[in-house]
Amino acid sequence: MLKSGANDAFQSSVPRARSRRESLIKLLPFLIFLFSISVTYRVWDNTEQVAQSEMEAKFKTRSLLILAHLEQRMLAYEGVLWGLNGLFAASDSVNRNEFRTYVQMLRLQQAFPGIQGVGYAQRLSPAELDAHQARVRNEGFRDYRIRPEEKRRIYTSIIYLEPFSGRNLRAFGYDMYTDSVRRQAMMQAMDTGQASISGKVRLVQEDGQDEQAGFLMYLPVYRNGMQHDDAEKRRKNLAGWVYAPFRMNDLMAGLNESNLEDIDLEIYDGAGRDAGGLMFDLDHSLIEVSPTPLFQDSKEVVIAGHPWFVVMRSRPGFEAREKDDLPSVLAWAGTAFSVFLALLTWLLVRDRARAIGYADRMHYLSNYDQLTGLPNRVLFADRFQVALASAKRTHTRLSLFFMDLDKFKPINDTYGHAVGDQLLREVSKRLKECIRESDTAARIGGDEFVVLLTACPQDGDAMRVCEKIISRLKEPFSLGGQQMQISASIGVAFYPEHGQNLDDLTRSADTAMYAVKKHGSGNIGICEGMMEPSHE
Repeated sequence: MLKSGANDAFQSSVPRARSRRESLIKLLPFLIFLFSISVTYRVWDNTEQVAQSEMEAKFKTRSLLILAHLEQRMLAYEGVLWGLNGLFAASDSVNRNEFRTYVQMLRLQQAFPGIQGVGYAQRLSPAELDAHQARVRNEGFRDYRIRPEEKRRIYTSIIYLEPFSGRNLRAFGYDMYTDSVRRQAMMQAMDTGQASISGKVRLVQEDGQDEQAGFLMYLPVYRNGMQHDDAEKRRKNLAGWVYAPFRMNDLMAGLNESNLEDIDLEIYDGAGRDAGGLMFDLDHSLIEVSPTPLFQDSKEVVIAGHPWFVVMRSRPGFEAREKDDLPSVLAWAGTAFSVFLALLTWLLVRDRARAIGYADRMHYLSNYDQLTGLPNRVLFADRFQVALASAKRTHTRLSLFFMDLDKFKPINDTYGHAVGDQLLREVSKRLKECIRESDTAARIGGDEFVVLLTACPQDGDAMRVCEKIISRLKEPFSLGGQQMQISASIGVAFYPEHGQNLDDLTRSADTAMYAVKKHGSGNIGICEGMMEPSHE
């Protein structure tokens, strides 16, 4: 009976186990559905964030393009004024016809859209006023007078302005120096010798119809043959200003319209967003329609020494056009593809990470010495070209050292290459400690190193660095349980005296190094000369 009872219990347990298994099988589709939905949701959420980031990146790129185009345009207008400045510098006097002919050749309306014209404002003392007005009236302008007419210590007058027609006729004879905003920009240009723009003004060209915010760009003109190398001399020898008036809407109308498509743009005078300083608003109505755009960016830009605050907002059209539909596709895709998409994404991310890691490794191997971590010949040559371009632009000197370790081969032969490699690494560390972050030390092979010093005005500056290097390398090295000492010989060459390129400077420094190496270890040589390091 005991056996029979046990058997009955076993038989009854089989259906119960099968029932549980069947129940689990029935639940499996639901469990897979829940798992798929959760994966799909995570992928959708991540994709939505990535899409949002990409759309924001596109907006920022467009914003940067707008600012770059604006700055480039203003630099082009500044170039026009520098050309006019050159006209005055090349002539004892520039008459009205010469000024008009020069400006007509510039083709302002075709080549420089947005500029209202270019002119010349002459500075006058009270003693010169009557003779000046009489001279201009004799040119055929019988009603010419400088305005406003009240007495003052300094007078200026717009005597040339091209095109000399339309709105520009209203500016003839106007003394811009009487207006505080214009005067501040004119004084800044006078004192610095550089272009300067004014704050927001109402141009005298405005006639009450279609008025726009305006500003002016000034460039000082100094008397020929007179010095103007400091602020006092500039003020004393100022003859006047070449200048250009701008109406803000006309200026901005010439910007690349594709960059402004679906982007609202506001420009404020000054370093902040002040309603009274608003100079340009591309779409004022948008503020009322969409007070909270999806993306907004603001930047302070400095144009000719004067700050503007630029605000850019995305329009609904931008958000609709740039919106990525992929998150919606994923959300409606189906559970059958959810796991596959997640796996595919993971594989793509993994492969991308591997590719980036491989690229980083290849970049390091192609630019750095594997033993010491110092730049190799390739990277050193690149940094030299950058430093050389800067030195040519700023008329400064460069210094190049060629350094060779003295008696390194006996150490390498005696203690083995492993100790020799360790010694080279320690030498590299000490070498980097002796130079500035802006300088470059590189290993070009064996026990040979080169060092580039930027901004090296005096020979003594280079010598002090050389002496520091030699002194530091003479300190004992503790390697492999052994105390050892080495020294170095250094050859020094300077740009531009000893070479105009890397090959010439390296050859000069190398020759200097081998020349001093004949006199013993631990010496420094400049080209063919030799100098002993100090032993203070």
